[in-house]
Amino acid sequence: MYLKTQTYKKLCENLGFDESSNLEGFKKLEKSIFLLHNDYLLGSAKEAGIFIKNHGNSKNIFDLVIDIYNKRIRTHHALFLIIHIFETALRSKMAFILSQNYSSNPDLKDDWFVNCSNLWLIKKVNHIVKINKLNEDFLKTANSFEVLDLFTLGDLENTIKNNWAIFKPIFAGEKQYKNQILPSFGTKDHLLSTFSRIRKERNNIFHNRPPQGKAKSIITNIENLLLRLDFNLKDAFNGISNLEYGINLKYEY
Repeated sequence: MYLKTQTYKKLCENLGFDESSNLEGFKKLEKSIFLLHNDYLLGSAKEAGIFIKNHGNSKNIFDLVIDIYNKRIRTHHALFLIIHIFETALRSKMAFILSQNYSSNPDLKDDWFVNCSNLWLIKKVNHIVKINKLNEDFLKTANSFEVLDLFTLGDLENTIKNNWAIFKPIFAGEKQYKNQILPSFGTKDHLLSTFSRIRKERNNIFHNRPPQGKAKSIITNIENLLLRLDFNLKDAFNGISNLEYGINLKYEY
């Protein structure tokens, strides 16, 4: 099989070895190309090859490569989780801000998406509803949360861009968290540039591609944004990071 042959060849090249080297774990590593993420596997093999070159042969080549691979996958999963948390918090916060600023009577109604002086927002909402092929009566009974659930992260970014005045205090204003001064997104362009990077990495990660930027940079920006939304990321991780309780496996392993 051509694909298998080429992938295995690349794997060996990245390691700096071939099957004739008789390293323990080579056969097991060959089978892994059918099951694991190709980019992460080849990248892990390359890192393992550098490690071996600097520190000497590994006892088991499979264990070394998979250990590196698992670290990369854990980072991928962590980024998936933190970006999902950020998207969720952003949608909820924006729902309240839009409703408070643009509903006809914010104390009595949540109707900015149907009765709003902001024509850009009305046009945006109607376009998104149309794209999602929803019944024309959807907006008659919907609330802000249901409407914003239809928005992509790019739509949320554009909404902030075109309504900067009501979002500026959150992102550009001075803010502290437990006497720690948070970096300010002093201009709209600064915030939108950060949002754009997060959105691009979000698309990579959610579509099973490795991030292009450094995970630490992504997480730092999101942590700052979440604190500006008054979201406690540490509490969230403590509450949901251990997923074993929520997954009941049928078979014994």
